Amino acid sequence: MADAAELVQRLELGVQEIMSSDGWRRYLAAQARFHQYSAGNVLLILVQRPDASQVAGYTTWQGLGRQVRKGEKGIAILAPVFPRRDTATQQDAGGGEEQLAQDSGEGQGTRSPIRFRVAHVFDVSQTEGEQLLEPPIHRLEGDSSEARWLLERLFEVARDEGLKVEMAATDTGQANGFYRPLTQEIHVARGLAPDQQAKTLAHEIAHHLLQHGRGRDPGRHAEEAEAEGVAFVVCSRFGLDTSQYSFGYVGAWASRGKEGIATVKAVSTTIQRTASGLIDRLEPTQIREEDSAARRRPAASHVSGGTDR
Repeated sequence: MADAAELVQRLELGVQEIMSSDGWRRYLAAQARFHQYSAGNVLLILVQRPDASQVAGYTTWQGLGRQVRKGEKGIAILAPVFPRRDTATQQDAGGGEEQLAQDSGEGQGTRSPIRFRVAHVFDVSQTEGEQLLEPPIHRLEGDSSEARWLLERLFEVARDEGLKVEMAATDTGQANGFYRPLTQEIHVARGLAPDQQAKTLAHEIAHHLLQHGRGRDPGRHAEEAEAEGVAFVVCSRFGLDTSQYSFGYVGAWASRGKEGIATVKAVSTTIQRTASGLIDRLEPTQIREEDSAARRRPAASHVSGGTDR
């Protein structure tokens, strides 16, 4: 059995391979077209369209090869209006004195807006056209004995930690699950295959063990890289390979931080320590003792003329 250190190294290599691929670079280029919205505008978006998942302005969708369907009602947000950058820009634009942030996006470096105006954006569900590029994150579909065994053991850990676990939850939106630190609750989405259920439960328990939202705040991208890294190591230790999901998931969050792939290396020690602790709690005592004995046992020496069976 591979130990936690070896599995963390495999995670690092797998994520690095994905993030260096041409497909990943194309995905990041497409994602760069989507603007970040302020907390106030996020609230406006969710009030008007609670199921919104990916929003952009009319021209951004066109640039991505998609068209807003006729008759769709835009989602109203407040877009900042900035001063024109220079006189030449003003003349090119007909002498105007202000500039709406590109396609209703937010953020113009250190420039301050001179006012705000109502603009409209649209959710991806309101558009049609070319398929958007997606990161290589593939939901697990198996129903393995390893996953079912692991689920039982994870439930025991959750109970010992005082966590309330709701399987087949209907309040997870598009997420496979989530952890609420204040109420010590874990919700796992309904409709997931057992392999994905086990991976998701391990991920959410990891958030709890890592004290995310309970006094420890390494940043959201690092939090997700840590939790998914622990889930990958734990699941792999017990024969459940989650690489088709975990590598892309960790890469997606790592790419959102300033350090990129270095994010994974920066949290590798935390992943290894937390995963090792969880493995010790999950692993039957007999297996743990046999594995420990095997590691202490000296390698057999070869005797000249002997038969290697």
